Amino acid sequence: VVGGDYDPATMDPGVYTYTVDGAPPCVSSSSTVSVTEEVAADAGISASAEACSGGAELDLFDLLGGTPQSGGVWTAPNGDLSTGFITPTNTASGIYTYSVAGVACPASIATVEVLIASGANAGEDASAVFCSNDAAVLLTSLLAGSPDAGGVWTDASGAVVADNFDPSTDASGVFIYTVTADPLCPVGQSELTVTVNVAAEAGTSGAITVCSSADPVALSSGLGGTPDAGGIWIGPDGLPHGPTLDPATDGSGTYTYTVAGTAPCPSASASVQVLVNATPNAGIGGSVALCSSDGTVPLISLLQGTPQTDGTWTGPSGAVPTGAFQSGTSAPGQYTYTVAGDPQCGTAEATLVISVSLAADAGSNGSITLCAADPAIELFDQLGGTPQADGSWTGPAGGPFNGTLDPANDASGIYTYTVDAPAPCEAATASVTVEVVPPATAEVEVLSNGTCAPAEVVLSSAYNGPGSCTWLLGNGQVVQDCGPFTAIYPEPGSYDVTLIIDAVNGCGADTVTLPGLVNVFQQPVASFRIPEGAPGPGGTYFDNTSTGATSYVWDFGGLGGSDQEDALFQFPTEIGDDYTVCLVAIASEACTDTICELITVPDGFGIFVPNAFTPDDDGINDTFRPILNGADPEEYLFIIFDRWGQELFVTSDLTGTWDGSFADGTEVPIGVYAWRVVAKEANTGQRVERIGHVTLLR
Repeated sequence: VVGGDYDPATMDPGVYTYTVDGAPPCVSSSSTVSVTEEVAADAGISASAEACSGGAELDLFDLLGGTPQSGGVWTAPNGDLSTGFITPTNTASGIYTYSVAGVACPASIATVEVLIASGANAGEDASAVFCSNDAAVLLTSLLAGSPDAGGVWTDASGAVVADNFDPSTDASGVFIYTVTADPLCPVGQSELTVTVNVAAEAGTSGAITVCSSADPVALSSGLGGTPDAGGIWIGPDGLPHGPTLDPATDGSGTYTYTVAGTAPCPSASASVQVLVNATPNAGIGGSVALCSSDGTVPLISLLQGTPQTDGTWTGPSGAVPTGAFQSGTSAPGQYTYTVAGDPQCGTAEATLVISVSLAADAGSNGSITLCAADPAIELFDQLGGTPQADGSWTGPAGGPFNGTLDPANDASGIYTYTVDAPAPCEAATASVTVEVVPPATAEVEVLSNGTCAPAEVVLSSAYNGPGSCTWLLGNGQVVQDCGPFTAIYPEPGSYDVTLIIDAVNGCGADTVTLPGLVNVFQQPVASFRIPEGAPGPGGTYFDNTSTGATSYVWDFGGLGGSDQEDALFQFPTEIGDDYTVCLVAIASEACTDTICELITVPDGFGIFVPNAFTPDDDGINDTFRPILNGADPEEYLFIIFDRWGQELFVTSDLTGTWDGSFADGTEVPIGVYAWRVVAKEANTGQRVERIGHVTLLR
């Protein structure tokens, strides 16, 4: 290395050694310099570019000249970092700087000057729908986006059209908007599709006036203008209606015609005000027959149908201002009813031809009271007024009657006299009310009989006519009352009762005596006792100690009963319980006494033997024994056998248990063992023996 200098243009990188020779005895000394070389940064050669706003994206790196290194940094004209990709639509003109940094070498910089020319903006395609009666509108305002002003509109044939579109005169179609700008940029175009729908036409509102008897008429005849066909009619009731008005069934009111519009056109409506004038209705006349007894009859009530009430009447003698026919004084003949209507509906008339028939006379009602022994009478003589003599009689049951009443054979009631009359007069009737007084009959009814002394007995007679009732009660009492009344009998006994009825009507009296009618009993006293030692093996004996009774009813706690004087009953002995035993002592059905006592029955014999046990010293189910109830502890034996019949355990203690061991205390094997229990029931002394098996588990 000449001169100790390093020339990067001619020398190679590597390790260079510097040596200083030492004078003996000193040795030489060396050190090294390691040299590395860095390639100079290359940002390429600056360039320029022109673009149209709205054009394609630009990659600035591709615009640089030379051989620029990748990985550098782009800076926008405003100093902000940039990606190196720009979109002309939203990017301003200016100088974009590309910088590649070095470590030992200086940074390399290149620029791209970008010029953005203004492009044409015709907006975005759109469509619009109008109604033919809409106001005019600017086509440009219908485009999407923000189109530039100053463009030219043409139709599908290329002819230039005005920007102002009038739906009332202009037709539907496709219209093209063209905008030109900088020569660098292409022409801008957008397309607008316009549809014009014809507005609905329902005509103009009008009116129809018809008579209710007129022929049907088209509702559209009441509309003005040129209404579209195919609309719908709505009647005054708000419901759909056909296109035809039938005056006979349709009423007055507003009928609305609506033609549906095609969006955005609204529906159109017009109305027809209908007035249906009623046809005058005088009803239906005819021939009418009246009876002289009918009195005043409104003439309009004799017409058929539904005549109006505002008409006028004329009769054989001229006008009839009251509109009424007096059956006894008005002249028979022709009567005419006239109803005037509206001018277009005319006048209606109905005629009645009236005839009058003479009414029958059956006289007036009468009444008579007779004794059953009185002689026969003529009922015609009992009628009032001036009855006609050609009538007929019916009896109270409705059957024919000859008019002669015999009290001995004929019943009380209403006898009717009827005189027939010519139509339309109804038959006349009158009646005679007859009361035939029968001889007084004494009949006795007794209630509350057969009770204990002192007894309250209700006595009653079946007689409800006039007069008096006298009772002789058989115990010295006399009562003046037909009843019902309550008689007091303080002492037991059997009493004869006599009833005397005097009707006080001159028709006689009656007496009846009933021997032994009233029976009064001495109050019984119910009691019983149970001998000592009961209940016993054969049941429980009950000793009846009641007094004053003739019969008895036992109830043994609902388990059974008896009608014997003394009773023997076997209660359940398996499980003891308390039972209520009742005795009813009966002197008569209405004279009784009841006593009830609580009887305690001890538990009977019962046995429960488990079928398994586990003698594993865990404190649960470690031993085995039967559980007995009601057993005599002096007569008990419990034995365990193995399957060969060898006796393993025996005890006579009711509480003794087997722990699963042999007699020497060693454990028996797991398995099934037989047992036997011999015992005696404590209550009955009956011997009981049971055998079974138990499973031993560990």
